[in-house]
Amino acid sequence: MTGRLVLLRHGESVANAAQEFTGRIDVDLTEHGQEQARTAARLLAEASLTPDVVLTSPMLRALGTARIVHAALGLTAPVVRQWRLVERDYGFLTGMPKAEARAQLGPERFVSLRRTRHGRPGPLPDTGGLDLYEEPGSGLAPAGGGESLHDVVDRVAPCWYETRALVAQGAVVLVVAHGNSLRALCAVVDGLTDEEVLHLNLPQAQPLVYCLRDGVPEPRGGRYLDPGAAHAVAAAIAREGGT
Repeated sequence: MTGRLVLLRHGESVANAAQEFTGRIDVDLTEHGQEQARTAARLLAEASLTPDVVLTSPMLRALGTARIVHAALGLTAPVVRQWRLVERDYGFLTGMPKAEARAQLGPERFVSLRRTRHGRPGPLPDTGGLDLYEEPGSGLAPAGGGESLHDVVDRVAPCWYETRALVAQGAVVLVVAHGNSLRALCAVVDGLTDEEVLHLNLPQAQPLVYCLRDGVPEPRGGRYLDPGAAHAVAAAIAREGGT
């Protein structure tokens, strides 16, 4: 048996449901998000993909997804929290309704800040009242400063270098994280161009699987276990302005 890398975006969070920029706000899953996580576990079981390691963002919505999958599969594999997988810091956009942001910024700047590799929102002027995730003592920057996707790529890249070695040894590694931290990880795994990054949307709770052939991840872009559902959700995300 060859190893596998499985990427899984967390299920719907309360901020996803409210159509707000979430970023470093540490919100939990909705009931629908919890059910999505159980469905992801079922897909993994049907594909006989039993993770040997579960690597997760420590934020509530990702950690909750990882725990639901772990319990549903009856795993004994460790659940390892990794600060590098924390969601992108959206700076001044944090907590803002997406429709309001588009109206204020205009379509071009909205896309630049939200979707491109190098667009970086400015800092959040006031973090009061927002439950922002922090991890003192790690390499995670203080919340509210704003990050570009390129910043997140630099942050998550070491996760791939460590994970690739496990997959090469035959392990099934499940990585549970967020829309943008996983977009950044895909940029590293697949060597995505700026144009490809711009158009990449990852659906919630849809397992995306890679194997390694001579050290190269295949297929490029990965393979969804439920491609019909995954592509339909990704298309809906794109219509809303993207991950």
